[in-house]
Amino acid sequence: MKVSSPPSRRLRIDRIELDLRGIAPATAEATARALGPALAQALAPQHAHIAPAERIDAGRITSPASPHAHELATGIAQRIAGVTRRGQK
Repeated sequence: MKVSSPPSRRLRIDRIELDLRGIAPATAEATARALGPALAQALAPQHAHIAPAERIDAGRITSPASPHAHELATGIAQRIAGVTRRGQK
C-alpha cells in the first residue's frame, strides 16, 4: 500500500519575466523587489490548489501612468496567483 504524501508547501519559480515598459525605472525596480513578498501573500491561501506547470503566462495588466510600486507588485502577484490556481499553462 502506498501512502500519499501531503501537498507540498513549496512552489519553485525559476524565472519571472516582466515587461515594465513605460514605468519609471525607480518604480520598476521597487516593484521587482516587492514582487516576492506580494507573491507569497497572494499564493499562501490556496497553496494546496496550485497546479504544476512548466510555463504560465499571466497576460497583461493595466496600470496608471504613475503607479505605486507596492500596488503594481500586488496586482502582478494576484494575476499570477489567479492563473496558477486555474492551472493554465
